Amino acid sequence: MAEAQVAENLPTGRVRRLGSLFGRFGLASLSSAIVSVSHLLVQLFSIHHLETAAIGTLAFLLVIIQFGYGLSNALVSTPYTIAVNQGDDADARSFDFFFPVNLMLAASQGLICAAIAWATASPAAALLFGMAGMLSLIRWFGRSNAYAHHAPARAARSDLAYAGTILAGLLIAMRTGADMPAIGGMLVAASLVGLLPFGLAYLRRHFAMAPARAMGAYRPVWKEQSAWTLVGVLSTEATSNSHSYIVTLLAGPTAFAPIAVGMLFFRPVNVCITALTQLERPRMTRAVARGDHDAAIRSERVFMAALVMLWLATCAVAAIALYAFPGLILKPTLDHRLVMVAVGLCALLSLVQCVQTPMSVMTQARKAFRPLAAQSMRSCGVGLVAVTLLVLGTAPVFSIGGVVLSQLVMMLGIWQLDRKWRRDQRGAA
Repeated sequence: MAEAQVAENLPTGRVRRLGSLFGRFGLASLSSAIVSVSHLLVQLFSIHHLETAAIGTLAFLLVIIQFGYGLSNALVSTPYTIAVNQGDDADARSFDFFFPVNLMLAASQGLICAAIAWATASPAAALLFGMAGMLSLIRWFGRSNAYAHHAPARAARSDLAYAGTILAGLLIAMRTGADMPAIGGMLVAASLVGLLPFGLAYLRRHFAMAPARAMGAYRPVWKEQSAWTLVGVLSTEATSNSHSYIVTLLAGPTAFAPIAVGMLFFRPVNVCITALTQLERPRMTRAVARGDHDAAIRSERVFMAALVMLWLATCAVAAIALYAFPGLILKPTLDHRLVMVAVGLCALLSLVQCVQTPMSVMTQARKAFRPLAAQSMRSCGVGLVAVTLLVLGTAPVFSIGGVVLSQLVMMLGIWQLDRKWRRDQRGAA
């Protein structure tokens, strides 16, 4: 009788755990996925309405904006989250200096995006993509701020407003047509509307302190955390997106176009990885700060399970789209075989990142920034050499294989750090 009761409760327990998993990540995943879908639709629109070189240019600019999210995480978002979650008595106002620092970072990204668009597109595209690059980081830190203060609904409202504006712009563009400046204008409008849920008070805090004074207050954060985190982000970017930069530099935007289409399918996974990192980092940081290492490890495992489930769903959607609706994604000017190779390699790369990210976030929560940066630098060297050799010796699409190799090196290094920490905790107990 007891055995039958246990057997009956097993499926119920699994359903409850699955429900808890979706409840925990559902809001952040759904809103981030909607943003990803909006970016996906922008790139699908570009595939059918822009020249092949413009497709590569747009994809490269989106890579730069995504890189900006990583810089924001390293320099402002992660240190701010850790600072305000160190204890219940943390005063958020004492960390206002992060906001002017974020504004300087956003302005820098805007200038970089403008320079790229000027060189590869037009002055009008440079103006609009420059604004889009700057506003994207201001909105991104708003999301991080919401997650840091355990208000994920505010971040979700921003995501929904952002994605809704892009979808409205695409509906208009489907009737009127659109070029690179028009797409840049869509991103600017979406970022402005996406800032509304954070309110004017959030925007004013970016100007509440002189830049020199903010940098002076930020200096201890730089020395303790951000310098090492920045090394990690730069080397990780060089590792994970070295193919984007090297192919575009050596072979041009046209050669990057098939890779961009392959990356397109897994952009939702990348965006959700970044968004869920913002959600889980405060949870892990608090657990480690309290000394509740079991809770931190459970959070790491659940985070990884959620990402792998998301990856499986994305692979299923990619397979259906490519085999059932190839005309939706591919156009005659693209080499279909190269696109298929790109999708397969991007799927493998995405899986490695899904396994690696939770361990990396746990390492950050333990403030082990220097060892993490060392692992990132090691994998960066492997990636740059492998990608360059593959671009020079084979079709550019195979450069993704070099990124996979470097990410495997990174994953194994972080796994060793994670195992060592767990052994140390068991020994201390």
